[in-house]
Amino acid sequence: MDDSPMMLKLVARILEQAGDFDLVGTATNGVQALRHVSELSPELVVMDVNMPQLNGLQATDCIKHRECPPTVIIVTSDDSAATRSMAEKAGADEVVVKQGDLGLRLMGTLQKLFGPGASRRRTPCGVSHTTPPAAPAKQEAHV
Repeated sequence: MDDSPMMLKLVARILEQAGDFDLVGTATNGVQALRHVSELSPELVVMDVNMPQLNGLQATDCIKHRECPPTVIIVTSDDSAATRSMAEKAGADEVVVKQGDLGLRLMGTLQKLFGPGASRRRTPCGVSHTTPPAAPAKQEAHV
């Protein structure tokens, strides 16, 4: 979820390259992001901090208070300790800084959270189990 069409395309391409994710939706503001998460129930949300109507930190906080919340990766150009602290308080699983090679940073974070080459399986309420690679199941992602 990002208010920049260019960033949405970039993140979608990175998820496609990761191979284990199906993009199920995108949002350009925080209110739309909350609506899509409620309707689509993705396993992963990639959220920008700076979004109109409801910023990414506020949206993440709302998402993480759901009964079965998805994994949320915050992407931001602000690498300050304050932003990282606010993301942590909002419940973000990871923070990825947009500086440098975003693709490499995001791929590393996806591997850290979901395991390299492993599939992540969810039980009915979102408890995750990582299993050895066989036929990796595609995860649903919302950008």
